[in-house]
Amino acid sequence: MTLPVFSIPYDDSYTSSIEFKTQINEKMKGKEQRYPVWTYPKRTFALKFDKNFRGRKELEDFFISVMGQAGKFRFIWDEEKGGNGQEYICTFESDSLKQNIKDFGFCETELKLVCIDRTPFEDPGEFDFWHDAECENSIDFYTLVDKVFTAQNNKKSWWDAPKKSWTLSFDKTPEIRKKLENFFIAKRGRFRTFNWTWEKDRGGDGKTYPVRFDSDILNSEIAEYGFGTLQVKLKEVFKTENPQQEIEKDEIIPRRLLNVEIEGGPVHILDNETLEFLMYDNVEYIGASLSLGDMTRDDNSSVAKRSVALSNVDLSFSGIIGNRGDVITNAPAVISLVFLDVNTNTLLSDYQRVEWAGKCNNLKLNHEDVSFDIETPLGGYEIQAPVMKYRATCQVRRFKDCRCGYKGEEEKCDRTFTRCKELGNHANFRGFPTMYKEQVIKV
Repeated sequence: MTLPVFSIPYDDSYTSSIEFKTQINEKMKGKEQRYPVWTYPKRTFALKFDKNFRGRKELEDFFISVMGQAGKFRFIWDEEKGGNGQEYICTFESDSLKQNIKDFGFCETELKLVCIDRTPFEDPGEFDFWHDAECENSIDFYTLVDKVFTAQNNKKSWWDAPKKSWTLSFDKTPEIRKKLENFFIAKRGRFRTFNWTWEKDRGGDGKTYPVRFDSDILNSEIAEYGFGTLQVKLKEVFKTENPQQEIEKDEIIPRRLLNVEIEGGPVHILDNETLEFLMYDNVEYIGASLSLGDMTRDDNSSVAKRSVALSNVDLSFSGIIGNRGDVITNAPAVISLVFLDVNTNTLLSDYQRVEWAGKCNNLKLNHEDVSFDIETPLGGYEIQAPVMKYRATCQVRRFKDCRCGYKGEEEKCDRTFTRCKELGNHANFRGFPTMYKEQVIKV
């Protein structure tokens, strides 16, 4: 299917934003562990339009033709307006087209175009961009305080040293603005650290600090000829003493994979990723929204289960059930935990494990979501007690096993108490010798 092209001229002044999603876990004494939830950034173009009646009608017709944010289209970021000449597959951010109508049908409006930015870029390497002399600097401590105010009023500093932060402003040419944006992408927002020197001629102390961006969003206010105004916040980090540990704790990250074996073809899902797909065990897993609940048990603790929720906006699950019936219920499902090297987007071998496995039940379906439970019968065991029969002969299934306990040279046993005494092993006999071997009930 050929996608339409959004080629309607827009104003020279607009906003381009880059957004990542990073999870930051606070560690001992102010150290951090960071996980990039998104591999690729979300880019938003907030375009402004000032149109006469004919131009306004063209904009309305295109918005209607793609049905608001439901449809996809191609957008080329114009180099003459500060872009990179790359083509993006976009959607509108909203289902509403709001316009400020003026005299004679002229209008002003703004539309936001959203996409995942997978375009190649060149890493500038160093953060040596000249910034405005005026900046905001902060020195922060982290103090633990009694939750209830008392005469003692106990307080304790959790950090051994303060952390500094800086808010820097930039007014850049199109070329330098693009380099700064590429640097932000290379660091994946708040994820990666880098060194920055607070120059003395910029009001600083001349020292070099290990820092990271303190926001996952970078907004570029673009004006005529592609000149841009940006503002970034840098935050000092406490790095570990071992650089290899720094890489291992941040850049080797966990990912969940869901595999549901249903009739007519399995379902393979990669947990909540901007990656289109990921290969694991020669199987292609599709990046999608995946929510996994906590483990719960039923009232008698015989069944352990975890809830799984997936998006059904594209009606993929509705299509499966519509064509094949309810093939989800009772289908085997496995959730695997794997580890991804964020530098190469490849999985580490020999570091994957099964996190949860069972059969699907309690299917719920609507136009937006599909949810079901993955149930493990009897907490992971089909039988919670050994199989035993109440009879005269020994219940040990295998002669000389750990339950039998016989360590002599004999090779046969008929499971009777008499034979067990002959072998001198009657203390380990697992039967009931006083029972009747046969009983006949006459009616």
